[in-house]
Amino acid sequence: MNKDKQIAKIRERMGLTQSELADLVGVSENTIANWEKGGASKWINNLSKLCQVLNCSLNDLVSNDHLNDNPLPELTPSIFDTVKSYCLAVLNQDKKEATKISSFASLHDKKLRYWLDQVHQIIEQYQREIKDEIDYETVINTLVLQNLSLQLSYTFPSQVQFDSFCNLVKQFNLTNNFLERYISFNHESFVRKLIFKTQYLAVYVIGWEPGQIAEMHHHGTYLDAMWVIKGDIQHCLVSPEECSKKKIPFENFLYKGKKYSGKSQTFSTGDWIFINRFHAHQIENLSNQNVATLHIRFGALPEDDRWEKHQEESVTIRHQME
Repeated sequence: MNKDKQIAKIRERMGLTQSELADLVGVSENTIANWEKGGASKWINNLSKLCQVLNCSLNDLVSNDHLNDNPLPELTPSIFDTVKSYCLAVLNQDKKEATKISSFASLHDKKLRYWLDQVHQIIEQYQREIKDEIDYETVINTLVLQNLSLQLSYTFPSQVQFDSFCNLVKQFNLTNNFLERYISFNHESFVRKLIFKTQYLAVYVIGWEPGQIAEMHHHGTYLDAMWVIKGDIQHCLVSPEECSKKKIPFENFLYKGKKYSGKSQTFSTGDWIFINRFHAHQIENLSNQNVATLHIRFGALPEDDRWEKHQEESVTIRHQME
C-alpha cells in the first residue's frame, strides 16, 4: 500500500472525515484530499531521505522542548474505561460506537487518542504475527503492561527510587482470566512463564507445587515485586548486610542456593511483596495446595532452565514495547 492510501486508511480508522482531519492538522480540506490522491508522496519521500542522510527519526527533527512538553500519556482509570469500551466495539465490529469514541478523542483528547491507537497496533501486530483473531483479554492486559513499561521508562533503572517503584506497581492490575493462561506446574521444580519483557522490565508467572522452593538468593541492582495470584506462600527477606555476610549468591544459571532457616512471613492471595536492591529472599510453598505468583522485575530475566514456553500469543505481548 502506498503512502497516500495509508493516510486515508488511518484517517478512516480514526473515524475522521477529510474536513475534521484538515481542522486538526491546520490545512484545508482540499489539501487533505490532494494528499490522499497522491500529493503527499513527494514530501513524505523527501522527509524520509532527510532522515536517512541525517541518520535520525522524524521525532528527532522535533525540538526537545516540544517533546518534553508532551510525554507519552499515562493510562489513567478514566481513560482506561473508555479504551475498554472502544476495544469491545472494535472487536465486536460495532463501527458506530467505535467511530463515536474515536472521533471524540481525535477532536478533544490527545491522551485518549494515543491509547486508542495502541489498541489498533496491538490487534494488527497480533494478526500479522499470529495470523489469528485476538481476544479482549489479551488487548486490555497488553495495554496495562505497556503503561507500566512507559511509566518506568522516564528514568534510568539505577535512578528509580524503591518507594516510587512500589507505588507504581501497586497500581498494576492484570485480570485473573488473563493470568490463568500463564499458570502451570511441574513436579520436579517451580516453573516460570514469561508474559512480557522489554530491555529493563520483565513480567512473568511462577507456579509452585507443595514443597517447592527458590532458595535464598539476591538480584543485585534489580528491583522486584511479587503478587500472590492464588494460595499462600512463605517469604523470607534479609538485608544487604546479612546477604554479604552469609555470601548469599546472585540468581543466575550457576547459582546453587541454600535453604534459609530464619524467620519467614506468610503471604496470601492478593498480597504484594517487594524486594529492594541487594536484598536477598527465599520463596517456599509450605502449604498443601498449588500456588501461583506474578513477578515484576525491573531488570534482566533470571538465567536458568526453569522457564516454560508459552503459546505463541505471548510473543506479541513480549515484543510490544521493544
